[in-house]
Amino acid sequence: MEHDWKPKASLALITIALMLATFVDVLNTSIANVALKYIAGSFSVSDDESLWIVTMFLIACSVLLPATDWLCSVFGRKKFFLFCIALFGISATVCGFAPNFEIMLLARFCQGLGGGCLIPLSQAILLESYPKSEQGKAMAIFSAGITIAPIIGPILGGYLTNNYSWNWVFFISIPFCIAAFVMVAMYIEDPPYLKVVGLHKMDHIGFFLLVIWIASFQVMIDNGQKNGWFDSAYITKLGITSLIAFILFVWRELKSRKPLLDLSIVRNWNFTMGTIALTIGFAVAYGTIAILPQFLQRLMGYDSFLSGLAAGPMGVGSVCAVICAGIIAKKVDLRIQSFFGFAIFAIGCFMFSTLNLSISFANVVIPTMVLGFGMTTFIIPTTTLLFSNVSNLEMTNAASVQNLIKNVGCAIGTSSVGVFVSRFSQVHQTYLVDRLTVLNNAFAERVSAMTADFMQHGADIATAGQMAQITIYKQLIQQSTLCAFMTSYKIYALIILFILPFVFIMKKIDYSK
Repeated sequence: MEHDWKPKASLALITIALMLATFVDVLNTSIANVALKYIAGSFSVSDDESLWIVTMFLIACSVLLPATDWLCSVFGRKKFFLFCIALFGISATVCGFAPNFEIMLLARFCQGLGGGCLIPLSQAILLESYPKSEQGKAMAIFSAGITIAPIIGPILGGYLTNNYSWNWVFFISIPFCIAAFVMVAMYIEDPPYLKVVGLHKMDHIGFFLLVIWIASFQVMIDNGQKNGWFDSAYITKLGITSLIAFILFVWRELKSRKPLLDLSIVRNWNFTMGTIALTIGFAVAYGTIAILPQFLQRLMGYDSFLSGLAAGPMGVGSVCAVICAGIIAKKVDLRIQSFFGFAIFAIGCFMFSTLNLSISFANVVIPTMVLGFGMTTFIIPTTTLLFSNVSNLEMTNAASVQNLIKNVGCAIGTSSVGVFVSRFSQVHQTYLVDRLTVLNNAFAERVSAMTADFMQHGADIATAGQMAQITIYKQLIQQSTLCAFMTSYKIYALIILFILPFVFIMKKIDYSK
């Protein structure tokens, strides 16, 4: 019966409705980041406390996600989808008008609850609406929203914050939510094989374990770097709590007759291999999106808007990838397309690993476009392969599992930036310091030349010598930080190369079936 059903509305209108919901959700994962210091100032809280605005959203996004399938069976998928959009939009409004920091955090948490289910629901509805032979095209369009939104987020957030106020970072979501709500109400329908059974038994224990796992894991990831990771008793406790809760959650879901999340989907070979490849790919992609603004702001002196604008060409590359995917759809094996995308993305990472402090804005454009092209090129075919053998009846659950795992990967990828830059800076600084000795003729000559230069500007010999040493030390810190960024990009490239074998162990899609 699920093969015979076709939606009444035009596929184009369905796609636009779902894309609006997806876009506004992904946009909010990054748009508020650039405004955190302004929000902190408005509510008189510290920069560390302001990070809870991001953390609360990310925790809430993952908490409700596994219950998506159960909630759809209780209320009906369309009604639940509309509720999520409405909750997201209302919460965004409250965030913009929040009178204090506590209300802001509560509204941000509610916004995450609504937004967490939008992507798996959109993904499931889109794949069900398109015939199997056209799902590659559907994923191309869907992937454009997922990849472009986090790139536009910092640019739009920086512009709104600098030219208006931080409140508009949240208000900008409202028109998207209204448009998505109206279009979903008009054009989306529940297929006949999705039965609404009303309120029924829920795996409360599984849900409780999930909340403990996700909350402790996200707080650990967000606060690990500044607390020294497992040198801190606080982070260690969070890590142990998260690990125990995760193990118990998986055990509970595998043993339960009516699990919150049906993990039996992992028996699907393409789903499991594709999820592993896509999760690692997304982790690296989010790492590269997060590391570029830091590089440009810390070493090149860019402000938040310009550093966000530098990521703009990634969106251009993504659009080009979507066009190419549409042209070669069904003409080239999806595994080859996926392999090509991962390879191009790795090349983009290697290109960034060769940059230096003498680059101009234009030097960032080409590597950024390559990253955007490669990222979208591997997302589209890998996602299509991943869901190729999933039945429509299993689609909502499968999308929930896949997005939960992907969210964990994205959190790890984003936090890896701070870890890599901090640790590699220390390593490179140690190597460089070994060369700054009087036994090194080049170093001795440099100190003498700089000392003489400072003396020509009026400093005595002792002061000039100190100033020369301080200047060289600043250059040492700058160069070690640069080397850390470059090493990070090399590590990201090597991780992507590790994924490549996973692509060809997935089964080829047979469109004739």
